Amino acid sequence: MSTIKKEKNKIISALNLCLVIFLMLGGFFFLKSIDDVMVKNLELEQSRAKLDLLREEKQDMELKKNSLESYENVSSRLKDLQMVKVADIDYISVGDDSLAKR
Repeated sequence: MSTIKKEKNKIISALNLCLVIFLMLGGFFFLKSIDDVMVKNLELEQSRAKLDLLREEKQDMELKKNSLESYENVSSRLKDLQMVKVADIDYISVGDDSLAKR
């Protein structure tokens, strides 16, 4: 009987060892997945911060574009160019004979 008990104890201890190893591996993979989630969350927060910064920069650029395109700004720059106003324009009239026909 003692040999049967010894064999049962060996089987139980081997099973316990397998369970401990399985639990340790499961814990390791659980911690690894938690670490991956934390890294992805950090990257997401950094991307959101960069997105907010780019949105602010875009808004600043649009304000600058609008101010540069404003009528007052354009008219003041045109005065600096000292351009001459066009008074009379003569257009060339083209007859029907000059068009390509099928």
